[in-house]
Amino acid sequence: MNKRVLLTVSAVIAAAVLLIIGVTTAFFTDVEIKENVITIGKVSIELDEGSFEPTQTYAVEPGSRVEKAPKLKNTGNKDEFVFMRITVPKDSVTLLNESGADKGKPKGERSVQQLFRLLANTRTPPAQDNVAAVTRPTGRDVDISYHSAQAAGSTVDGWELLKVEENTGYDEYVFGYNKLMKPNDETQTLFDAVQLKSFIDGETTGEKEIGVYCYGIQAEYLKTDVPLNLSAANFTATELNKIYTIVENKANQ
Repeated sequence: MNKRVLLTVSAVIAAAVLLIIGVTTAFFTDVEIKENVITIGKVSIELDEGSFEPTQTYAVEPGSRVEKAPKLKNTGNKDEFVFMRITVPKDSVTLLNESGADKGKPKGERSVQQLFRLLANTRTPPAQDNVAAVTRPTGRDVDISYHSAQAAGSTVDGWELLKVEENTGYDEYVFGYNKLMKPNDETQTLFDAVQLKSFIDGETTGEKEIGVYCYGIQAEYLKTDVPLNLSAANFTATELNKIYTIVENKANQ
């Protein structure tokens, strides 16, 4: 058998948070997690989101937080590299100041902005201290923090930001875990909570979804332009990007 056939991809595609934004509140409603597995062999991953319960309804007001802490576990019997792709909804809204003397007043003109924050280390005690923020584009109120692979100038087990893409209606972020995941290994959480921003009532309504798409690919037989040292303690963003390109190609087949 051609060993390349064994390069398999497992994808857990989760409609992870369905949010219905009304005039004054938002509701986290029933969530269905769907599996779309493209695999030959036993490559398998499992998504865990902490105390977030898909069957429970969460009433969320602007500024309030709901714990949602996605992490992955290798439930197969092959060593894997794992990735998360997060989509954050956006719309044309007028963001409001949430504290200080200008609380409730517009921050600026109405413009296309992300509707939610993704926050790391909102738990007590914090899960870990290596928290990084996504760079904020000019004119955009982007507030995303995550458990990074970099801490105090050193490399630790954590997530590398690989890709940022702006689309109509949502922004997309791809993260790769910098450690080779052996069977039963678990990642750190990517982030720990989501928070609805404050904006003028009624400017956007209807269902909004924060998407969590999780992928695993077996490490054995991976072919990149520079061979991977699978015994390395950690992997760089450059190496993970090369692997994720393979994941994208296989997932689209």
